[in-house]
Amino acid sequence: MRALMALSLAALAAGCVADEKGKPAAEVPTVKKYECRRVTGRIKVDGKPDEEAWKEAAPMTDFATYWQKRKAASATVARMLWDDKYLYFAAEMQDEDLFALEKTRNGMTWEDDVFELFFKPSVEKPAYYEFQVNALNTHLELFLPSRGAGGYRRFASAPAMGMESAVRLDGTLNKHDDRDKGWSVEGRIPWKAFRATGGGPDAGDKWKFALCRYDYSVTLERQDLSSTAPLTRADFHHYEEYGDLVFVGGKD
Repeated sequence: MRALMALSLAALAAGCVADEKGKPAAEVPTVKKYECRRVTGRIKVDGKPDEEAWKEAAPMTDFATYWQKRKAASATVARMLWDDKYLYFAAEMQDEDLFALEKTRNGMTWEDDVFELFFKPSVEKPAYYEFQVNALNTHLELFLPSRGAGGYRRFASAPAMGMESAVRLDGTLNKHDDRDKGWSVEGRIPWKAFRATGGGPDAGDKWKFALCRYDYSVTLERQDLSSTAPLTRADFHHYEEYGDLVFVGGKD
């Protein structure tokens, strides 16, 4: 979060982003709408999204640093599914330097390699949600009544919301002098976690959402931030620019 503020100031100081030849960077694809499909089989939350059910989920690969008009330094493939009890998520992430230190629930997980999910069920109401899982499988779960309500410092002490996840590492955590391949996370969030805004969706409902990453590496000049949302500024909480999450499929 503080890193986002610092990066925003750096972007203002640097002006428009250009490539090494001084020309403006190319536009990158955006995830303006994602079709979240119903689960058609069992998912075991073990950090490895290899079940048949995941083959039905559309992959999201367009993670980018949109406010700088460039692709992310490391590739990400993410997917989501749903049923009557849970929202399921999975992400497979390239990462040459696996890093995470935070072990406390609702600690400052954004200072580690972390995968983040933001959901805003209603555009008419200010409430939204933030979920994070770092490379140590430490959780951050926040219900935010509004952006002006006090944020992390005020709501981090709230009870757990029931997210479950598992992480798999392809490399050595916190060993900066080797080269890792990446990590994956698989998880589910119960619809009861969204009770403050009415609970889970019905088929056809549309929420706003963004999936995001922090990637820290000794190979990078600074931490790399990326998102599926076409954000025009370095602020993952700028939900006006989130994509649409459309829930499709009937009941089981």
